Amino acid sequence: MKSYSAEHIHNVALLSHGGAGKTSLAEALLFVSGAITRLGRVDDGNTVSDYDPDEIKRRMSVSTSLIPVEWEDHKVNVLDTPGYADFFGEVCGAVRVADAALFVLDGVSGVQVGTELTWKQADQQSLPRAVFVNKLDRENASFDNALESLRKVFGSTIVPLTAPVGREQNFQGTVDLITMRAWGEGRNELPLDDTARQAAEAYRERLVEAVAELDDDLITKYLEGEALTPEELETALRKGIAERRLVPVLCGSATTVRGIVPLLHALVAYLPSAAHTPLVLDSGETQPPAADGPLAALVFKTISDPYLGRLNFFRVYQGTIASDSHVWNAVKGRDERIGQLFFMRGKTQEPTPQVSMGDIGAVAKLQETSTGDTLTTKEANIRLRGITFPEPAYAASIQPKTKADTDKLSNALQRICEEDPSLRVRRDEATKETIIEGLGESHIESAVERMQRKFGVSVVIGEPKVAYRETVSTTARAQGRFKRQTGGHGMYGDTWLEIEPLPRGAGFEFVDRIVGGVVPKQFIPAVEKGVREAMEEGLLAGYPVVDVRVTLYDGSYHSVDSNEMAFRIAASMGFKKAAEAARPVLLEPIMAVEITVPDEFTGDVMGDLNSKRARVLGMQPQDGRTVISANVPQAEMLHYATDLRSITQGRGYYTMRFSHYEEVPHHLAQQIIAKAQKEREAAASR
Repeated sequence: MKSYSAEHIHNVALLSHGGAGKTSLAEALLFVSGAITRLGRVDDGNTVSDYDPDEIKRRMSVSTSLIPVEWEDHKVNVLDTPGYADFFGEVCGAVRVADAALFVLDGVSGVQVGTELTWKQADQQSLPRAVFVNKLDRENASFDNALESLRKVFGSTIVPLTAPVGREQNFQGTVDLITMRAWGEGRNELPLDDTARQAAEAYRERLVEAVAELDDDLITKYLEGEALTPEELETALRKGIAERRLVPVLCGSATTVRGIVPLLHALVAYLPSAAHTPLVLDSGETQPPAADGPLAALVFKTISDPYLGRLNFFRVYQGTIASDSHVWNAVKGRDERIGQLFFMRGKTQEPTPQVSMGDIGAVAKLQETSTGDTLTTKEANIRLRGITFPEPAYAASIQPKTKADTDKLSNALQRICEEDPSLRVRRDEATKETIIEGLGESHIESAVERMQRKFGVSVVIGEPKVAYRETVSTTARAQGRFKRQTGGHGMYGDTWLEIEPLPRGAGFEFVDRIVGGVVPKQFIPAVEKGVREAMEEGLLAGYPVVDVRVTLYDGSYHSVDSNEMAFRIAASMGFKKAAEAARPVLLEPIMAVEITVPDEFTGDVMGDLNSKRARVLGMQPQDGRTVISANVPQAEMLHYATDLRSITQGRGYYTMRFSHYEEVPHHLAQQIIAKAQKEREAAASR
């Protein structure tokens, strides 16, 4: 693969709803440009882009693939991203390093949920964009309906740049509305009959009018009835796309390789090149890139391999990075030795002596570098803005299957999270579980499969336990007395304890109210320790006891037989008796949840929240959406990511954090207690 200047490099993120045909389109671009001689199919598992075993099995993309395409002396680095919402973290990395976005639309379905989500992500990065309406050879496909769908959702900046010749099973190809040349399958030109030409002229008139409105001289010329030249249209179109005042729409069919030549031309002729993408610094400032300036490269993707180690993908914003050199990791503050650099095409690595400004490359075996880090020189110490990944919305517990898996689990989890920063792993000390968090059930399942395949670690996925707690609802007193007589010294400890409830979140207080030395001072710490040990396992369901004050107010001792152990045991016995008399209750964690949904789904979401015992705190309108704030029991939120996606057709999202504990309703508490009792009995019988 030859070297290109930044003016001739275009980094384009391929975005869409799942199933719109991004991977098939990337394959068609490679085929028509001559990079491959055989067209792969997603269903056959032989495309360049979807090479991972998980992708072949699922028949969909689960990670971003880099697909360089060379056309008209330009290089287009196509970043083929997943369309399924569970793998949205991959989209965030690709969009961060792209110069423009190409949205793929299903010609039958039009704008879908994934289109809106990825469009919003492109908005956050201020990316210029184009749209390719795919699958026009399918039954019920309609270019006009797709255009109308785009305008309805995204506004009047949508304009056709190519038009279809024929429709559904009679779809033959597309017309370039600038040049009025028609293209059929592959690189074959298509003759136009009068009917097709007239239809194309009507589309062209809409394009010319939209482009003319961008420039005062052109609109004057247009209104005076003069024809605009292709050169004038191309110049104005290029400027309008860069300024995000126009979104051109092309069309075709990726699987039959129709409409690909005009698309390739549009990618290199109209979308901005890498030379015009500024450096966005961590401080928020921007500055224009300089080919001869100090190195500034952003790592946007990491692949972990058990044999090769890390493979880091990076985009060079400024300067040049060379093989067998040294760079400075500005985030970690460490020097990194660069070995052999590669250009990637799917899983194929092509060695290169250097990666210049604007281009995307990969390097293996960096010691400290991970996704989001900046590679630069120590003197310049440039730090680019990193990548913001979505917060997890789904959690599962994982347990190793065997002792061998236990030994390897920690390292495997670390490597998987390096690959995918939208995954999180934590240890829940309250439930003694390892929790893996991601964007959805498929996201977690895919991560677990990768651990098995890459690192040989097998785990069992389960539903996370809810960290229930116990407390008391009234004040009670009880004696804890422990006496054991043996042949020599015996054991004697005697305590009188009072237990009383504290406000939620107050924790535990121990009060020493002994008068007259009835319990010697040296045994008081042992009493507190005995109480704390007893609190670790409550009376109802074995959950820790919280929010209580325990007062030691009386007792007795034996001058010979009393010792710390005796008083620890006595205090534990006394606590359990007092707690049993103080009407113990079960507490559950309550989560503070903020849900953002389109207005039309607000009623359905509210109804679902009411069924989950939620307490709605407020609703706030926000640009066609409603933000709902509520407190919801954690036990009701374990599958909420799936529930919300179903209710809102994937358009809703939420954030969640722990708020406080509240008493569990009596009928539910009885079920939880009964379940815990069964689990204890089952564990005892093993």
